[in-house]
Amino acid sequence: MLTTDPREWVPIVLRLTWRTPPGVLLAIAAFVIANEGWLASPLDLSRPAEVTLGIVAIAAILWITEAVPLFVTSLVVLALELAWLAPTLDTQSALFLNAFFSDVTLLFLGGFVLSAGLERSGLDRRLARAILDRAGTAPTRVLLATMVTTALLSMWMSNTAACALMLGIAATMLRDVPSDDGFRKAVLLGIAFSANLGGIATPIGSPPNAILLRYLQASGVAPSFGEWMLLALPLLVVLLGLLLVLLSHRFPTNLESVSLGETTVPAFGRAQLLVVVVLALTIGGWLFGEQLSLTTGTVALLPVVIFFATGLLRTEELRALPWDVLLLIGGGLALGAAIDQSGLATTLTARIPVEGFSPIQVIALAAILAMVLSVFMSNTATANLIAPMLLGLAGVDLATLLIVAAFACSLGMPLPVSTPPNAMAFGFSHGPTGKGSLVARDMIVPGTLIGVLGLAVLLTVATLWFPVILGAPDAPAQVAPTNDATSPE
Repeated sequence: MLTTDPREWVPIVLRLTWRTPPGVLLAIAAFVIANEGWLASPLDLSRPAEVTLGIVAIAAILWITEAVPLFVTSLVVLALELAWLAPTLDTQSALFLNAFFSDVTLLFLGGFVLSAGLERSGLDRRLARAILDRAGTAPTRVLLATMVTTALLSMWMSNTAACALMLGIAATMLRDVPSDDGFRKAVLLGIAFSANLGGIATPIGSPPNAILLRYLQASGVAPSFGEWMLLALPLLVVLLGLLLVLLSHRFPTNLESVSLGETTVPAFGRAQLLVVVVLALTIGGWLFGEQLSLTTGTVALLPVVIFFATGLLRTEELRALPWDVLLLIGGGLALGAAIDQSGLATTLTARIPVEGFSPIQVIALAAILAMVLSVFMSNTATANLIAPMLLGLAGVDLATLLIVAAFACSLGMPLPVSTPPNAMAFGFSHGPTGKGSLVARDMIVPGTLIGVLGLAVLLTVATLWFPVILGAPDAPAQVAPTNDATSPE
């Protein structure tokens, strides 16, 4: 029953930022321009391609400006495809719905549920504490153990969750560390950057991985779960080594030993045993799913079913899952399907000026673009935008190109706002346990250096190691545009 008492009315508060009005106005302008057909003649576009370009422009404007939440933009993309683009095509609207709710969505859903199970059972804290307890008390060893633990957790749970967990453990380590000692800054930055880097090692570790993997699956050149890990782990090991050296030299410490402090670790019981068994079965399914005729998305449903069926996770945890990320990924995949079906991918790739470029030069340009964009916008949004544009390039191995682009999205992290772990570490540094620990320059300099060095290592690994796992690509020496664009169906 609705109340008529004005005193009981709840006011509606519109949470607008300074970016909202210009972002929305620019998006409306892009819609009007494309809807009126003002792009077709100058750009030589078909009507479906023109409409799709309008949708891409709207998505890019809203994602870059964040005028509305990122997941809302994904829903806008899907709505525009169904109501505006579909009538101009001979294809069914189900094409865009299938792309939006794809196997990748299930894959990430399973990853999120695994993460929730690890946290709910306390197994994540047990694993983290076990590793750190064996590191000793030497500052360099503790820093390395902290980084490795964060990266390992980030492989299987969201980098944000891994960072939050390790920052909580770091609070006990930093309690007695002088505020001006370099170890404090090294630990905070080590956790943030390792959380960013660890996600590259598995397809579920970072949304860009899943997005690019979907395109590779549709193209028939996707690596298996195990092959992905074989590609990424050498890169991750090298990057963590470089990060350790960089942080140790830039933030020297006067400490001789570090106390790990006291943290509560739940006793090993049935809940943790259940998580261990399900985690092993799920990883095994991902590694050997091809032999069992199981997709990664199908395997990902295993923890969803078991954890909720057994009561380990409840409705509250279901509601708390990051559904916004799933919607964001779905929107990007739907956008890619539109770019392919409308012929826009063919048109755009034919106009990319890469004639005469070697394959490694094209891969390097794609990696630089992905990394730079990820500095200023969500790496998920970056992957959504660039993936369809890379698909139609001939003369370059598609698997190498897209995997490198996915990895490069995780290297753009010099600013406090570049990634959620960066923001968390920066905010933590000004909290009760780390007041004044970090200033922006402390993050910008090493973040830029590890990004540049990481890019060089990535291209080296892609040249020397990727062919060992993926096989030598049959690519011509020079790259030329093609009209045979490939994209998710």
